[in-house]
Amino acid sequence: MANIESDVVVIGAGLSGIAFSRFYLDIHPECKLAILDEDTCVGGVWSASRLYNGFWSQSGLRMSGFSDTPLTLPPDAENYHDIFESKYVTKYLESYVDGHIYNGRSLRDRICFGIKVHEIEKLNDSWRISARRNEKEEEIFHGARLVIATGHTSIPNMPVLPGRSLFQGPILHQKEFGKATGTILASDSYKTVTILGGGKSAADMVYDSVKAGKKVSWIIRETGEGPAAFAGAAGRGPYRNGPEIAATRMLSALSPSCFAPISWWTNLIHGSKFGRSIVTKVWLGADQACSDLAKFQDREGALPGFEKMKSSTIIFWCTGPLGMIQHEDFWDTIAKNVSIHRSNIRTMQANSILLEDGSEIFSDVLFCGTGWNQHYPFLSKEQVVEFGLPHDPDEDNKEESQKWTSLLDAADKQVLTQFPVLANPPLHFERPTKNTGTRLYNGITPLNDDSIAVVGHVLLSNSFRNAEAQAIWTTAYFDKNIKLPATEEAEKEIAYMNAFSKRRYPSHGATGAYFHFDLVGYTDKLMRDIGLESHRKGGWWSDLTSPCLASDFKDIKDEYMSKFGP
Repeated sequence: MANIESDVVVIGAGLSGIAFSRFYLDIHPECKLAILDEDTCVGGVWSASRLYNGFWSQSGLRMSGFSDTPLTLPPDAENYHDIFESKYVTKYLESYVDGHIYNGRSLRDRICFGIKVHEIEKLNDSWRISARRNEKEEEIFHGARLVIATGHTSIPNMPVLPGRSLFQGPILHQKEFGKATGTILASDSYKTVTILGGGKSAADMVYDSVKAGKKVSWIIRETGEGPAAFAGAAGRGPYRNGPEIAATRMLSALSPSCFAPISWWTNLIHGSKFGRSIVTKVWLGADQACSDLAKFQDREGALPGFEKMKSSTIIFWCTGPLGMIQHEDFWDTIAKNVSIHRSNIRTMQANSILLEDGSEIFSDVLFCGTGWNQHYPFLSKEQVVEFGLPHDPDEDNKEESQKWTSLLDAADKQVLTQFPVLANPPLHFERPTKNTGTRLYNGITPLNDDSIAVVGHVLLSNSFRNAEAQAIWTTAYFDKNIKLPATEEAEKEIAYMNAFSKRRYPSHGATGAYFHFDLVGYTDKLMRDIGLESHRKGGWWSDLTSPCLASDFKDIKDEYMSKFGP
């Protein structure tokens, strides 16, 4: 059994793990830092093992990559309104970990692949991380600090499928779709393909399966969130695409945010009837634009049932899945080639799937685009509670339970006072959970231990900016350049963040870590905490109207070193 000593251990070599490791080593180049990942390559959801043809970035080129190294495309790369294939992110990350060298060792040299962590514990101010290499050899890693960076897309959420054992074909999650494109989609043995799920990943698999020449059926369950609202990619004026518009402070101001400072402007926009009427028109316009683009009722050549793809998602509230169209022929491909079903699965048979509406779908394979389970299997129940991660409230003692009930009630009243519109959400699907929300400060660190951080737990619309901002904040926190508020005040902030998430995003916000439209506000707050510049555009007008780009944090290392020293 090997024992490896380090100063810092990072679990996960996806965006968050890479971003933290790079910035921490920028500041501490002689640090002994180890990165553990159970995959055989870097990138997490962007890894080479999970690529497929229809997998494209959801952010434009200027919003992708890290600030110190631009992500560039070859001249012949296909792109759609500056949206591009994810394989270029994969190549970028592979090159990135090779090109960043500290004290003679690259980031890649520090990554231990094929390592699956199964237990952590703290002994005498040091973390002991127990893991198995390739599910066999036991290895123990030790470090004074621990960063958990396993993110949102590590553990597949597989649905309960009645009669599953009877079905003779493969049943695979979207996580395995990349590998399946070279086997199942490339094989003549699989002629009929069924996809279950209504979100972006399901749409990718549907599109790719049609392009592979398969007969495709798409099942969207009645008891789920329904089909996604798919926005167009095109931008306007100086904005190359829709995500750039959404990532401006100007548009972000039209969304309530618990991270933005309260000012006369936020009071006008969100506290007055006049301001709320403007906000409502803007967001209803976004809903209508998605519907107009699809032409559900009058698309020429559409198969019967195409209208079932019409989404009930209200974009402002994120009441269902959100996605972006990355191919000019997306809707035509779906409408003219795919059999759409809006029903639950009643049972599965050897070569078919029976639905509750009486339909029978003959299928050689079932792909599930049914999302992810965000939990940390290497943590004990006691550790989950201790760190402040979502857990069964019965795990809290009576005093703790009463305290958080009181804090959340007070925070909810504060949210509704500041943002009255959040008092009346529309009818919506609500993901079932009985767990508490997240009790990490800024969604990153426990209040009772300054030697551990959880990065990538908060969900925002752009993973690169989120990862980099959290990396900078966590480094400052470990360096003791940030002092958290007193416990009582910090708990109030955490409760406010939870109450806001639940009110602002009623379908997903019970986790206290879902903040889809809070990219600007959240990353600005992290920089404010450190005392570094978040408005890095060179003037107030540019700060207001320019999108948050990867290059915004380009000089942040020098600014950090100037402020705090090596």
